[in-house]
Amino acid sequence: MTMRRFYLLSSFISLAWVHVECLSSVVRPPGAKKPDRVTSWTVPTRALTPPFPDGSCGGTVITIPAEDTYGIDVNLAGNTALLPPRPIQVWLPPNYSSQARYPVLYCHDGQNAMADASSWTGCSWRLTGALVRLAEHNKLACGTIPIVVMLPSADSDLVPGVRRRHVEYGDMSMPFARAHVDFVANTVKPVVDSMFSTYTSATDTSVIGTSLGGQASLHMLLRHSDKFGGAACLSPAFGPTTLNSLSDSTHLLYSKKIYMDIGGDMEKTTVPWLDIMDHLTTDHWWNPGYWWLDTQLQSSVKAARDILNQANVVHGYHEYPGARHNERAWSQRIDKPLLHLYGHSE
Repeated sequence: MTMRRFYLLSSFISLAWVHVECLSSVVRPPGAKKPDRVTSWTVPTRALTPPFPDGSCGGTVITIPAEDTYGIDVNLAGNTALLPPRPIQVWLPPNYSSQARYPVLYCHDGQNAMADASSWTGCSWRLTGALVRLAEHNKLACGTIPIVVMLPSADSDLVPGVRRRHVEYGDMSMPFARAHVDFVANTVKPVVDSMFSTYTSATDTSVIGTSLGGQASLHMLLRHSDKFGGAACLSPAFGPTTLNSLSDSTHLLYSKKIYMDIGGDMEKTTVPWLDIMDHLTTDHWWNPGYWWLDTQLQSSVKAARDILNQANVVHGYHEYPGARHNERAWSQRIDKPLLHLYGHSE
């Protein structure tokens, strides 16, 4: 008998044995009482592992024009130098209904969150795809998929060599950073709540971001704890004022959901300076990967972790040895912060 025939025969025997085992679990011996009900289990058609789906994934994307947010903020009217106007996209989950209510997730660097084609590195976080996949597996405790407000970061320079994104998402001492979080909390959130069927309480409103967007997310939670109940910070770039404010504000965080993670060099695992998969994207031929940055950020992230630990603030913290600092790396673990914010309590 050839090895191929032996393999096929052994596979057939194994399948037959599984079939007999399944039958033995449903065939009742004579006189046995019929069960009150039969419980069935269906294997999900798509695994709960990355890569998650790209794009809107059956949801609907609505664009809020700049004049409907920036244009109505009295602090910004006519002052485009502070926060330049830009449209904001809102993702409504599949089967969205105005008869139901939904939690809301505000997302920094929103152009990188949903679709690879719009991301500046050619790879998105696949956030909406991960939410849909989590819902398919009944992993969302809220029972509904949240609405996602994708806040686009500024794409111009404040002055040559100084990116507007870096000051809008900067350390909490920066006036541009304070103006940004105030704008989202006091202007964007009321507009979103008036346009869509949302839960409006802090408990049902969270924010997520990566790198400097992670700092902006924590800033949002600390400065507007009455309106935001959760913050997820992936590879966050925390500045000294942000850490000081965190240390002074732990009394506000005992009812909040906080998630942080970090990659980079750890123990015997190092980040390769070249990862060819980072450079093979459909829409952008070059994605640097920032192999050194997570390693440099570890000290500030661990400092934030220590502050929360010392204050006994419950939070999520994860390390990803060897992970690079870019959208592709974050897309590989985007389900973890979403589970922390919206998953069933352990």
